[in-house]
Amino acid sequence: MFTPIVPLGGLLGWQFLQRTQESQQEALANSVSVERDMAEFEERISSVKSADDLVKDFRLLRIALGAFGLSEDIGNKYFIKKVLEEGTEDPEALSNRLSDTRYQGLAEAFGFGDYATPNNAFGAIEAQIRAGTDTLPANRRAAAGDRAIELVEKLDELTGLIADEEMDAEVRASRESDLRAEVDEIWADVMGNPRQREAMLSTFEVAEGFGALNHNTQVEVMRQKVVGIFGDRPAEQMTGFVDRIKQAYTTRQFEEAVGEQAQELRLALNLDRELPGLAADTEVENDTAWLRVMGSSPMRAVFDSAFGLPEAFAALDLDRQLVVYKDRARAIFGSDKVSQFTDPEAREELIRLYLVRTELNGQASNTGGTSAALTILSGVNSSSLFNTLLG
Repeated sequence: MFTPIVPLGGLLGWQFLQRTQESQQEALANSVSVERDMAEFEERISSVKSADDLVKDFRLLRIALGAFGLSEDIGNKYFIKKVLEEGTEDPEALSNRLSDTRYQGLAEAFGFGDYATPNNAFGAIEAQIRAGTDTLPANRRAAAGDRAIELVEKLDELTGLIADEEMDAEVRASRESDLRAEVDEIWADVMGNPRQREAMLSTFEVAEGFGALNHNTQVEVMRQKVVGIFGDRPAEQMTGFVDRIKQAYTTRQFEEAVGEQAQELRLALNLDRELPGLAADTEVENDTAWLRVMGSSPMRAVFDSAFGLPEAFAALDLDRQLVVYKDRARAIFGSDKVSQFTDPEAREELIRLYLVRTELNGQASNTGGTSAALTILSGVNSSSLFNTLLG
């Protein structure tokens, strides 16, 4: 079993993890147990046709839940099935009514409740496309397969561009010209290889006579075939599905393993991974973004501690909590916008403040009698705390 190296908790432990995280996660991904789980997931997940199929398969469900940090729900099969079956398209769907956005991420990733063909089923399509690289030297297959998938995604992007009626006509025409040039370049690489061409035509069930068509018509036929299979979903939602789940799973497993030794470091890792996406979502109002932060137990734990809020704070009216959160953010960081945390430096300031407060409260793991926080803050008064953390 993989055990991460976490020599101490708190701020110094965080600094150590920052230097070693990439190599340690790679070691986890290459461990026997994880490689075995990932191989089985990749082999069997495309055959899962419904939420019911997934929740009945313990190993696949364990990996799916683990990829979204929901391992503790492995026994709540009825609840998870309902989350998956209702999807995310309906505002009243269960995942949209839960404050914890991890369930929404799970439901959206699989798409059971929103589409007749779930996203995971497209793994078989991707595998079939990549099968066209089997005659190439081993060291070229992965790149050639990626190129074929890129062609599919570009054709899908072209469809979206053509359908965008709100874009300025002149701008759209210029972008379409550039995009078609990209398609043509990739087309030569992919369709110029007889075996890959055969795999593409077979995957998308292109009729005989395709080779007699001129180039532009061939591109249009393939574009329409992509539309026919993917519908209104972006191609990237299906292509790379297995790889995204595998990456998310190993990342979460690493965080969980770290948490067994230093829970505060697990929370810091989670925040550093989750917060950028939430902060960068320009379609979400600032207040809604803060509510999502407060609705995520792991992220909330970091913010509550960094803001110096007592445990009883969570019992206050939600509107009052929102006001306090924004006031604290403005006082400490100079802005009450969640969007400020797209900046890595702002997130690092937040994490350092959280870890220092954790140590001062005696809640950090693996620390000696004299904590890193006390050492750092020796002789520092409270008014200069923020500048010290930036130091």
